[in-house]
Amino acid sequence: MSLRSLAMFVVLVGCSGRHHPDNFAAAPIHGTALKEQSEDCRECHGEDLTGGDSKIGCDGCHSGATPTAWRSNCTFCHGGVDNKTGAPPRNLDGTDLVGPFPGHTIHVTGSAIANAYDCTQCHVKAIDVLSPGHVFDATPGEAENDYGSGLSPQAKFNPADGTCSNAYCHGSGRGDDGNVARDAAVACSGCHPTQESGAAGWGNMSGPHMLHMSLAGVSCADCHSTTTTDGTTIASKALHINGLRDVAITEPGFAYDGAKATCNGSCHGYVHAGDVWAGGADGRYHPSGFSAPSAHGTELELQRQDCRGCHGANLEGGSGTGLSGPSCDGCHPGAAPTSWRTNCTFCHGGGLDQSGAPPRDLGSSVLNTAQSFVAHARHVSPAIMVANDCTTCHVKPVDVMSTNHAFDATPQVAEVNLTLDGRNPGATYAFATGTCSNLYCHGNGRTNGTYTDGQAPVTCLSCHGGKANEYQNLGGSHDHHKLEQCADCHLDVVATGSTQITNVLLHINKAKDVRLKNGTFNAATRTCTNLVCHGTETW
Repeated sequence: MSLRSLAMFVVLVGCSGRHHPDNFAAAPIHGTALKEQSEDCRECHGEDLTGGDSKIGCDGCHSGATPTAWRSNCTFCHGGVDNKTGAPPRNLDGTDLVGPFPGHTIHVTGSAIANAYDCTQCHVKAIDVLSPGHVFDATPGEAENDYGSGLSPQAKFNPADGTCSNAYCHGSGRGDDGNVARDAAVACSGCHPTQESGAAGWGNMSGPHMLHMSLAGVSCADCHSTTTTDGTTIASKALHINGLRDVAITEPGFAYDGAKATCNGSCHGYVHAGDVWAGGADGRYHPSGFSAPSAHGTELELQRQDCRGCHGANLEGGSGTGLSGPSCDGCHPGAAPTSWRTNCTFCHGGGLDQSGAPPRDLGSSVLNTAQSFVAHARHVSPAIMVANDCTTCHVKPVDVMSTNHAFDATPQVAEVNLTLDGRNPGATYAFATGTCSNLYCHGNGRTNGTYTDGQAPVTCLSCHGGKANEYQNLGGSHDHHKLEQCADCHLDVVATGSTQITNVLLHINKAKDVRLKNGTFNAATRTCTNLVCHGTETW
């Protein structure tokens, strides 16, 4: 034996003939040294731990059905406190039986929403203790994550906070977009929109999910019946979080072609004739004929689809999540590419006049007076008053994308707010009856009035009276002047000898415009002078 070999022998064996310290044979001691790689057992016990120079193999002490059974028994090193998979494993130092990732158990044993997953979803699974990259590797003390063989090959794990990111299995089902904290409670809405999510959530789903989910009576189970029976309970865990979109439509006689992503048949009263779901073989998102204004215009007005999901947040084109649509400006004609956006009649029609009032009912192609509010035309056209702007009854949008206009939380409703007009601070509107209440503009000039859309045409008598028994409802001494004409005292407002309004600026303007035909009126003192009929009188 050379001097160098003798020196090495002394170091390894020591003066007492032992290399390891007292009690090293205890499993928690030498097991921890192995897992943390604080010592490399192979230096003495051989590359395959069968003995080597020490002549002592690990198989001789470790018990099992066979001498080598321990080598491929995961729980032998990783524990098995919660279950016999060895997950959650003990920490590498053997001190924590809950483990650094408590979600291990539910992942490997299954849950109410998913089957049990193998270790390969998040790790390179070892065959035995000596598999490459397992016990003896270049990263001692670490349990490496490798999602490449699982459902989420792009996923990442942050050991510092136990967060998974870019995961399919905690995502929306449309890609590797899931992020979940280690201790997070998982619910359906935590990954993808549900039946209760509303338009804001449904618009983030693929294809025309929003169109379908917004229809009364439609649930997830209508199209995914083998996966869920009611939209909240998973019917088959094998078909959930499995990397596939399992479509099984319940409607009798309805057919879905998975290869072409097309639907044929009648469902919820709508006939599908090769309608293409996003990603279909022919590249269409919408069904044939959808480019017709009466088709896509209706969908926009009723908010049955949120165009922004494909055509961009401002409808200027761009990418949605996995989808892309052209700019709406490219197809809509006008003096300029964007002129349609501020042209009210482009969407609201202009059958009676170019104000767009009365508008078509939302989703309707009717261009006549049989509208939800037939009096629109009278309100926006000068007749007995100045033409009212939309702001009299509505928040007037600047363009199609204005807040609470085309896209809002109340689809299919044209919101009314009469208080925006300074003349009607306390007015209200009832959609059910088409009735405006507490109105100055339909009052008698002294007290507010009520008007129901579609009632008899409005005349002077509708508001002011004018018959002998109604003059008493007017102000001051009107009742004593009931034999006179309106023009005798309101010469600038109404024509002599008739009820025709001659100056719409002075009618329904919340002012009492008095000019006497035969005399002078002092508004400050409410006094009539130089009268042919009375001389001087106070009103």
